[in-house]
Amino acid sequence: MAIEASYTKVKVTPPLGLRLGGYAHRLGKPAREIHDDLYARLLMLTTADAEVVIVQLDLLGLYRQDALMIREAVSKATGVERGNVIVASTHTHSAPETIIPMWPNTLPYSEGERRLYDEWFSGVVGKVSEAARELNGTGKAEVAVGIGEAGGLCFNRSFKGGLVDEELPILVVKIGNRRIALLNYACHPVCNTDLGFSADYPGVVYESLLGRGVESIFITGATGDIDPVRKGRGYMGYLGESLASVVVNVLGSLRPIGHTMDVVNIGLRLPARVVDGELARARYEEALKRVMGKGGLPNEPAESIWADEDYLRLMYSDEEYAVSKVSEANIDTEATLLRLGDLLLVAIPGEPFVETGLAIKSRAVELGFRVTMVAGYVNDYVGYIPTKASFIMNTYEARLARWSRVTEEAEGLVRGEVFNAIKNIK
Repeated sequence: MAIEASYTKVKVTPPLGLRLGGYAHRLGKPAREIHDDLYARLLMLTTADAEVVIVQLDLLGLYRQDALMIREAVSKATGVERGNVIVASTHTHSAPETIIPMWPNTLPYSEGERRLYDEWFSGVVGKVSEAARELNGTGKAEVAVGIGEAGGLCFNRSFKGGLVDEELPILVVKIGNRRIALLNYACHPVCNTDLGFSADYPGVVYESLLGRGVESIFITGATGDIDPVRKGRGYMGYLGESLASVVVNVLGSLRPIGHTMDVVNIGLRLPARVVDGELARARYEEALKRVMGKGGLPNEPAESIWADEDYLRLMYSDEEYAVSKVSEANIDTEATLLRLGDLLLVAIPGEPFVETGLAIKSRAVELGFRVTMVAGYVNDYVGYIPTKASFIMNTYEARLARWSRVTEEAEGLVRGEVFNAIKNIK
């Protein structure tokens, strides 16, 4: 059986008034403008062996229960089994707080804010479900892969002069006259820092390639410790255009791949840190009193809070207090492997470090895979998965918060389980 494919997309742009996620310096302020639309993009692939649907969302991330809602809706709409629905977020920091609402104790959501968020997210699930129904009419497709290189755009923020991953793996699916490029790149989408909704640099890639007649699906790589070398909307445009140019250059040298396809889901139980609630509350109240004594938090977004030890102490004590309300000492989640010919996609439910991603790619090459994509923020969000070196050096990503709950053993567990699964799937 030849491979069949179908693709569609739908806007999921939020209404103004929702808070943006990913940056504490926004201080709970709602979005004031829309720089560019947010989308959900869906690609269905069918071979004689399996069917899979990849759902890519221009969102900060999704917790397991929310990703599960979307997986079940897509499964019902397409007939593809739920375990073969892969839901990936780009992790743009200019989308709503679908994960980690900031300042949960200091600046909690009002009833009106919560209602507005719930209505929007319910609409996202509904729109994705409707879009999935369009995937039932698949067409014969040609699939090919290539690897570009995009250097000098990002840096390792945790380890000075440390590793980066400059590969830009590309899977192109051609359906009739349409070309859909699945891209994978390891860099945090954190260029835009203001109060405007934006898909960040992946959105620039999308628009640039669309102008050249190519649809694209951006899957964010192992970016836990990788940032763009600069921030701001100007650099956002430069980064996105640079990646789009690499893609265009690679399109002429793609190589066909086979149609054998497998999907494997790997259950993971990751050890998590547990916090004493009374001590956490006392530390939070002390930090809050100190900040209120100096006039409270700024009235407007202020990146200067990063340089103020009192604000930082309040932010982390707020986080610690929030973590203390979660009693589970383990996080149950899953990773997913998708093999298509000699291409391998390894999807991880959190923020793996680039060191983890490169190790996975190296093992995949040893086992004969020509192209490997390592993706974070897929099917769940467990926060950063720091390497042991990060814990030893006490980097930002290892400091306790809701975005960093796992222990130093977690990365090794993820790496080991993925290594075993790669060996078995090959």
